[in-house]
Amino acid sequence: MANGHKPTDPWGKLAVKAIHDEQAFTELYEHFFPRVYQYLLKKTQDSHLADELVETAFIRMYQHLSQYDPEKGAFSTWLFRIAVNVLNKHYGSKVLTMHVPWEENFDTAAPERETPEKQALTKERSRELRDAMLKLPERQRQILEMTYWLEMKSNEIADVLGMAPSSVRVALKQARDRLRELLAEKI
Repeated sequence: MANGHKPTDPWGKLAVKAIHDEQAFTELYEHFFPRVYQYLLKKTQDSHLADELVETAFIRMYQHLSQYDPEKGAFSTWLFRIAVNVLNKHYGSKVLTMHVPWEENFDTAAPERETPEKQALTKERSRELRDAMLKLPERQRQILEMTYWLEMKSNEIADVLGMAPSSVRVALKQARDRLRELLAEKI
């Protein structure tokens, strides 16, 4: 910002309060748990492993909460950096791969008005999207997931991945373009 003043992050204020306030910690946990869990579930495709990793991420968050500095960035960015580090530590240098079929971890229940044909088509499109996503480089896949599934902004993604926001935007455009190409090949 031009005047050097950062916008106020209400979650950051709550995080500072949560160091000594159990209710504030509970509020943070209840708000961020679903987002972190969904991120880890989408990365691992294994609900048991996602449970384990999300627990580790929140334990680390609790242990290091006093080190969070709201002046350095948003609380959500700090927390997702912890989740990414937990994930990377679990997998080491291995590339993340799908362990179970996509459908087993996601609610595939379709509205009752959808015909079996529409449900099958939706399932097929989901499979095609998953297959196309797996063909993208890991960094592009991460950026797409954080953008669309976690609804993170480019500056938050940049902080988590250690990139410049402009690089995130370029990578996002490249990922979208490549995904479009891969999906068009299926037609």
